[in-house]
Formats: sequence, structure tokens, C-alpha cells
Amino acid sequence: MGIFSKLFKSKKKDVELGEKKKVNTNQKPVSENTNSNKFEYTGGLGFSIGLNNEGNINLTSLPVGVSTGSTEKDFYVYEWFIKETGEIFYVGKGRGKRFIEFHQRAYEAEKIRKMYETDNHFVATGLTESEAIELESKEISRILNETNDRLTNRHIPLFTKRGNGYDRSPSTPKIQFETAPVLYASEIEEHYFGIQHRTFDEVQNENLKAVAFITRSMRDEISIIYGGNLEKYKDEVTNTLKANENKVLKSKFAKSVTAWIYIGDDYVINYDIDQEKALIELGGQIPTYHLIDVWKHLKNKFEEFASVSKEEPVINAIHNRVPLKDIKNLNNWEKGFDKGFHYYEEGDKERKSGNIIGAIELFDKARFNGYNAPALYSSYAKAYRKLKDYDNEIAILDEAIERLKSEVGNNNETRIMEFNERRTKAIALKCK
Repeated sequence: MGIFSKLFKSKKKDVELGEKKKVNTNQKPVSENTNSNKFEYTGGLGFSIGLNNEGNINLTSLPVGVSTGSTEKDFYVYEWFIKETGEIFYVGKGRGKRFIEFHQRAYEAEKIRKMYETDNHFVATGLTESEAIELESKEISRILNETNDRLTNRHIPLFTKRGNGYDRSPSTPKIQFETAPVLYASEIEEHYFGIQHRTFDEVQNENLKAVAFITRSMRDEISIIYGGNLEKYKDEVTNTLKANENKVLKSKFAKSVTAWIYIGDDYVINYDIDQEKALIELGGQIPTYHLIDVWKHLKNKFEEFASVSKEEPVINAIHNRVPLKDIKNLNNWEKGFDKGFHYYEEGDKERKSGNIIGAIELFDKARFNGYNAPALYSSYAKAYRKLKDYDNEIAILDEAIERLKSEVGNNNETRIMEFNERRTKAIALKCK
């Protein structure tokens, strides 16, 4: 059952990131003539679960194509390939001259067409749109399961042996505890364009005068590098830098910046783009370090990390929120989403329109019904900040951090860090 928990957890993360896709838990018969214990479940998860008459479970990926609703029978499935090697790098469905047109969204495929001598061929023609969508998915699966060709298709079926090549390339060093990763190339970038990963610069103390943290693209590597305790490492570095009269800047393109400190890893191409922008805006490239290397450097230099006083002002948050223990669907995330999301969605519309009090009332209802996503707490905090109610902002952020930390197998370090930073700012505003 591990695959189910993994996929459903992924679904939860999609919602937390703001995709707001409501889960459909309806079961529908496969056909009218099937046995009553045979059903198909889709649930908006990108795959179907079928139970046959023998009680065996079949998992099938749903097609990845999008229908236009056309009833014509002039669709086809086509492939782009490199002439010299025959390697297929893109599979698509279309009609008319689609197979030779410029594909605005297929950025990597178009780069290949520009760099190499390429051609195209049809897998099949004279299809209905639904037939073309089905065949396109089957052909993508065939290539990923039976060949070594690197496809550039962004969307691929589930349950294929290989991915679509947009993640870290196979030559990327393994992520390890208390070890700086690299700025990595994707498999596509490495294979087709010869791009290689890049190590972070060696830390030079004179470049730590005014640093900016880079938090982009923080993913699974965070838990491994910091052992699930990112907050500790970041606080020790930040406090020690400030104690030695160094500055931590908000913008990586601030005129006074002397170094960038990455917390996670990132595509090397993003690093290159940032350095090009720095060259234009700041007149030079910026030394780029990783947090774990800076942490080691400061540990060797000072032996002990600086600490800051934990004394905080008294928080007196007056509100109508029910205690956590009285929340409905507290341990049923899916049901809490179904019952509470629409309150959150309506509340955020009210917040953006300026009705802050009405928004908070709706957020309270979303929370009471069990909706528990970082987006809710982020909107809560923004609403209280707008009212300059820093006590409630701090209190709701404390609750968010507590709940994120308590999640079993949580990988929430990025969110926790963001909420802690906002909390620090709220305390500073309260103490003014």
C-alpha cells in the first residue's frame, strides 16, 4: 500500500502549493455488465484503480493529453527525432500543420530543433481526438519503458520506468547530511546541451559582509542535508553573522550584496541567469556559497555560534477561533479539505478585496471544519498584518508552525522557515 500513501500525500502537497484541485472520491462502474465488486476510482489523481472479478487491483495511468472537444477524425500523433541518432525527443498530438509548427510551451524541444538537424514522423493518422490522446500517452510510455531516448514532454503518464528528464541528472552527486549539494543540470540539459553541474564556491570570510539567502527550489534535499533541522543551522549562521557586524539582506540584487548563500540546491541554469543579471545590475558576479559550507566555516572560525536572547513580548491574542482539539476532521485531511476549502477560498477573495474582518471570519470557519493547509495560515497572517494585529498574527503563525512540525514524516522545513521569518518580523513590528 506504500504507493497509495505516496500518491495521496503528493496530492496533498499539490493543494498546499496552491493548485486547489478538489479531490473527487466518487467510484464509478467500469461497465453495466461487470460484477458488482468491480469498480474504477479516479479521484483526480492522474490514474485509475480497477478491481476485477478476482479481487486483483489494477493501476492504470490516465492519458496526459487535453481534449478540445472536437468530433473530427483528422487528428494524428507525431514524433520529433534527431536525424543523426534517431533519438525521439518529443511526442505530440495534433491536426493540420501542428507537427511542423513552433511549439511555444515545448521550450527544451525547440532548443533541440535549433541545435540539431531534426525531422518528424507520424505514429498514426486519421484519429479521433480521444484516440490521439490515448495513443500519445501509450507512445510516451513505450519510449520511457522500452528505450533510452530522453523525452522533453513535461507531462508524462504515471508508472513509467523513467521520468521525463527534468530532475537532477544521473551524474549529480548524491545528497548527503551536512554536505553541500551542487547546482545541478537536468538529465535533458546534460544529455542534449552538455551542461554540467557546478559546485558552490569556497567560502571566503571577507565576502560575508552582506549576504542574501537564496531559498528558491528547496525540495526533498532539505531534510537530508539538515537532518530535518534546517531552522537550527540557519539560525546559527544568521546569528553569528550579525554578531560579527555582517548584514543579512532581503534582496540578492541589493547594491551592497557581497555573497549569495543557497539553502537548498537549484538548476545550474538558474544560477547562470542570476549571475548574468548581477553582472548587468551590479557590475560583477556574486560569490555563491551554500549554507552548510558557511556553517562549517563559521564553526571552524569561532568554535561557538552566537546566540540571541529568546525574550519575547507577551502575546495577548484576542480571537474567536476554537481550540485545536475542537476542530472537526482534525485527523482526516481529505474530509477537512472537502468541508473547509470553500470557506478559505471565499475568505481569500474577501481579503484581497479589502474586507479583512469578513475574511478572518471565513478563515475561522475553514479552520473549524478541518481545512489545514499552509495557504490558510499564510492568508490568516496577511489579514492580521493588514489590521496591525500583531498578537494574532504571531499566535496564528505559532499554531501553523506547531502543526507543520507535528505532521508524521513531514518535509515542511521550507514552510516552517518562511513562517518563522514572518513571525520575527511581526514581533519586531509589535515592539516598535
